[in-house]
Amino acid sequence: MLQPSLDESWWKLWGGLDGPSGAIVEKVLTEKADQLPAFPDGTTGDVSWRKATALVEVCTSDDPPPAQVTIFVDAKEAVESKGQAGVVLESGPKVGAVALEAILCNTTTEVIAKTEDGRLMEYGRRRRTVPPALKRAIIHRDGGVCAADGCESRYRLEAHHTILWSEGGTTNPDDLLTLCWFHHRVVVHERGFELFRHKDHGRIRFRRPDRCN
Repeated sequence: MLQPSLDESWWKLWGGLDGPSGAIVEKVLTEKADQLPAFPDGTTGDVSWRKATALVEVCTSDDPPPAQVTIFVDAKEAVESKGQAGVVLESGPKVGAVALEAILCNTTTEVIAKTEDGRLMEYGRRRRTVPPALKRAIIHRDGGVCAADGCESRYRLEAHHTILWSEGGTTNPDDLLTLCWFHHRVVVHERGFELFRHKDHGRIRFRRPDRCN
């Protein structure tokens, strides 16, 4: 059974499983919990928290529909080459006019274009949540990997407001950064770590709010 608090800020879960089902659930949650990375300060959280977080991970998926292909177009380069250049698939490879025609004919496609000055779409303060198309563009811009220093995760990537929306951040490409679900949801929003760029090498690091360095 699941029972939420009045404001749904907390949920209580309880019930029972038969022996084989319980063993399966225990095995899956334990394995998932063991795969969770440590926090930036080296701590890992207690076993109960890690298993609860693992349960949420098992139940969550934001994979795009398998039939959809996202195409990024550099408008200036594409025009100058008559479609022979400036077109890149979300998965990475560049394609020419012939391949592009086949893709447009046989799949559901989403085309995201960059303007002459290389900028993507901007929403400012009009929209808090990052639209799916912009999210895919941000992930593509950031190389399809979590931007956190030392993290090479490509799993369940999300777009994060570097200046929080509550603090005046905007839903613009310059204020968005790719983070994996763990660094975004758990490290930043659940555990309260602050994101910053290291002054020496510019890579993304995290620190607790009560620490200056």
